Amino acid sequence: MFIFSTPPDNLSIQEFQKNESIDVEVVQLISTEILPYANFIPKEFVGQIMTMLNKGSIHSQSSSFTEAEIDIRMREEFSKVCFETLLQFSFSNKVTTPQEGYISRMALSVLLKRSQDVLHRYIEDERLSGKCPLPR
Repeated sequence: MFIFSTPPDNLSIQEFQKNESIDVEVVQLISTEILPYANFIPKEFVGQIMTMLNKGSIHSQSSSFTEAEIDIRMREEFSKVCFETLLQFSFSNKVTTPQEGYISRMALSVLLKRSQDVLHRYIEDERLSGKCPLPR
């Protein structure tokens, strides 16, 4: 399990996929068993969870894979589940008191920060690419 770290380069594709599925299950567990009760959990802990989900939602890949293996190993499912969890809790409408709304504010804050980072990186990459189109 490599939930928020880079997996070792010597894993087979099957081992990598197995570890990714465990990571996905952990995020789903956080989404269903922890975050719905965020108003009973210390805000610092929830903030750390949101930060980890943000980090997990960014695609990562190992540098030693062949071109054909890159698509398989990008941890797309893991990134997708992390991002969906952030979205789910940024639009929480079960708020009855201001204290319960802080998880939505935290998730929204993380998503806005991520959007800002993506735009800054795009501008920098576009400037550096010259006349060449940016890769997908």
